[in-house]
Amino acid sequence: MTKPRGTADFFALEAGECLERLEAAITHEGPRPDEMLRAARGLRGSALMAGHPAIARAAAGFEGLARALRDKGLPWTDSTSERAAQGVDELRHLVRRAPEWTDVDTTRAGRLAAELDAITGAASGDVLRPASRAEGSASTGVRAFVAREGALIASALDRAARALESTPEAREPLYAVLRRMQSLRGLAEIAELPPLPEILDGIELAVGDLTRLFAPPPDVSSVLDAGAAALARLSREITEHGRPQGDPAEARAFTEGLLRAFAAEADVVPIESMYPDGDPHPMQRSTAQPQFAPVAPLGPVEMVSYGEHLTQAADRILASAPGTARDLRLYTLVSTFRSVAVAGEDPMTRALARLGRAARDLIGTGAAARKPEAFAAALREAGAILSGLVDRPDPRTAAEGLDAIARRLGARDEDVRPPSPAAGGAATGVPERVVIPAPAPAPEPAEAIVLPVEPVAIESLAFNGETGFAPDAVVPIEALAPSGRVGLESGFDRLRSLASGRPSPATATATAPAPFSSEAETIVEIGTLCYSGRGALERAAEVQAEIARQMADARDLSG
Repeated sequence: MTKPRGTADFFALEAGECLERLEAAITHEGPRPDEMLRAARGLRGSALMAGHPAIARAAAGFEGLARALRDKGLPWTDSTSERAAQGVDELRHLVRRAPEWTDVDTTRAGRLAAELDAITGAASGDVLRPASRAEGSASTGVRAFVAREGALIASALDRAARALESTPEAREPLYAVLRRMQSLRGLAEIAELPPLPEILDGIELAVGDLTRLFAPPPDVSSVLDAGAAALARLSREITEHGRPQGDPAEARAFTEGLLRAFAAEADVVPIESMYPDGDPHPMQRSTAQPQFAPVAPLGPVEMVSYGEHLTQAADRILASAPGTARDLRLYTLVSTFRSVAVAGEDPMTRALARLGRAARDLIGTGAAARKPEAFAAALREAGAILSGLVDRPDPRTAAEGLDAIARRLGARDEDVRPPSPAAGGAATGVPERVVIPAPAPAPEPAEAIVLPVEPVAIESLAFNGETGFAPDAVVPIEALAPSGRVGLESGFDRLRSLASGRPSPATATATAPAPFSSEAETIVEIGTLCYSGRGALERAAEVQAEIARQMADARDLSG
């Protein structure tokens, strides 16, 4: 098995890349100060993050050299070029010595920084102290790390959101987000930068739920987009100011969308509501797929532990600061309440499911966040009832107490009352089923009118004033449109009479049509009479086949 890489390994990789870019910037035809500055700054940030201030001090010397070349017009002489190249080699040696650092290495790094300072005439140590750190603000290395990793996580969230829009069953983009979060979650200083750790907790819980749910909640892509925006905002504030500036609006939008999407589940319809009344076997399990045993209800010992957990959750909700932190504390309870929504015959299991459903509705609508004291009091009361099963093991009385709390939390009466014995959902305590009426039979189509069609030469249909029909004139397509059964008959008689050159009985007494007038007639685009789409392709294939047959017969096609 491959040993996972530690901080020293990552530092060696990053520092090696920075040194290669730095060496390329000073050995090219003439120095490139901007590239030197970027490479030296990256090396300094990586060294600070890995806990090697002496290497960061030497890298700051290269930063000072790059600024002197770019801003102060420092001449690039042969001696300066040679000393800079030796400095890169010295830094490469110090990076290799990082796992076994000694005081001798510290002295060598300090000497290199002093030599670079002598070239520029400035003190590079000031680069490491741009300003006095505010109380509780992050160091320079932490700022650089948070900025980089926060941007990468936000990008992974955006890709996952786009993937779920096109392919709701996709899971690999979600796993990529979890893997991307590992580096930032392992940063020790992150606990001092609220609400960044809470936002990361919310993203991790949401992505974890999406990997387990059969179908994502509606509009979940907007929730992930809000999480990416919140993370980008917090990372930017930490980079610029050293710590987040309060509770940003992006974080509030993320947590509110999180609760709406995952807590209430208003779009989910119980499968029992689709059963017809009186069906003894409404569901049939597939014999081709593996079957799993249903989740077992909580036992007496588990119920006591669950009650203690609810009491602790109530204390954590009240101790959380209003806003993002409290919303995410409430969101962690969603999975807790969902875990007890299982089928069972005993009254306690049904009462716990009803209590959990009512509590999740309050969390999803935001009522629990608006009135945290009342919600926490209800959780404590439910926790006391469950914990009391140790001394007073009376499930029926405890179930009645939980039902009373569910009513107070806003549970519907049909959710709380015992189900009727006739209903098939008595074991789960679901609402009465909704009978879906069978669709009414479609009316039989009217009998189609089929008229024989005789071949008619198209030239005979061209009207030429009062003299009859000629190949040069145009017949409006509307003149051939039938109107009901009478229209069909008269239209057919007209076509037959035109083909034979004799007037039909229906039109024998009719007057000659008036000359063509653009005001009275509607011009039809010729494109509407052409083949299009699949019909055009089929017609083209027929013509091609006909041409092939004619060529095969070797007939004379000149005429």
